[in-house]
Amino acid sequence: MRLLDDSLRLAICQEGRAIDVLCIGNALVDRLAEGDEAVVRAAGLEVGAMTLVDPDQAAVIESARDHWREVAGGSAANTAAGIASLGRRPAFVGTVGDDQAGRRYVADLEAIGVQAYVHIADHLPTGLCHVLVSPSGERSMATSLGAAGALDERAVAEAGIGSASIVYLEGYLLDAPAAGPALERAIELARSSETLVALSLSDPFVVERHHDKIDELLSAGLVDLLFGNEEEVCSLTGHDSLEQAVDSLWEKDRLAFVTKGAAGSMALAGEVRVQQPAHGVEAVVDTTGAGDLFAAGVLGGLCAGQDVAQSLRLGSLAAAEIISHLGARPEASLAELARHELG
Repeated sequence: MRLLDDSLRLAICQEGRAIDVLCIGNALVDRLAEGDEAVVRAAGLEVGAMTLVDPDQAAVIESARDHWREVAGGSAANTAAGIASLGRRPAFVGTVGDDQAGRRYVADLEAIGVQAYVHIADHLPTGLCHVLVSPSGERSMATSLGAAGALDERAVAEAGIGSASIVYLEGYLLDAPAAGPALERAIELARSSETLVALSLSDPFVVERHHDKIDELLSAGLVDLLFGNEEEVCSLTGHDSLEQAVDSLWEKDRLAFVTKGAAGSMALAGEVRVQQPAHGVEAVVDTTGAGDLFAAGVLGGLCAGQDVAQSLRLGSLAAAEIISHLGARPEASLAELARHELG
């Protein structure tokens, strides 16, 4: 299957599909607070990474700060929120508990224009992610999956993947035992309905823990669009330098997007490489969700018929908006920003 046409736009036209991007991931309530590296290490977390914790550990982290800002989160849900802010048609698939937090989570998604296919796990609480943000904007996360880890094949099958142009999968799904088969089922349904499959590598530690599985998916040609940052891509390919890692990815028959922080981003498509500088921002407040919103901008652009270079610019703009404030949800309309900044 040829992914791009000669103008570097997606070659498969998905006119008439009700959903642009169906995002599948962990439904987590984010609780955000400021915390320097000493606080992060005292909590037993890896600086700048995501650490899985049990409810008891989550309670200890909760008590370490007096004030937390709470928003509906999770990587794929953040991407869905960004796509909605661009005026496109996203949906989200996940699992929450039968509790107040779960009900707020669904209401929050629907209020911003995300179609929610959310299942209820009666026996588990809604998942929680404590995010400690350093003075430099680096985020360190402690995730207690709760009901999010109960996402299963049935939830995926009932979401109607065939009605979407793209299904977007967060790599964090590989950390939950039940979600691994759900991810595979999503890919199976996507292939049978000519829905493109996008995968986010999510976190360097996710790549380390599940390297063989990710490599298996890529080697089998089951992923059409790959998203990752410099560290994740180097970990995936086993190379120390980004140039060598990119060369390795470049050989694959897919469209790969790699973020490089302040150095911008790039896309690899067959024999084509497209570079994009980072969009300017006055100050980096919080990097939480930067990769999620970059993916939202790129996917939103591709679904709108923009070429790879234009979609990269939109991804850079969306990431710049999100790192300019606390939290992983846009505080300004990305569609309006795009019209103003990118024409």
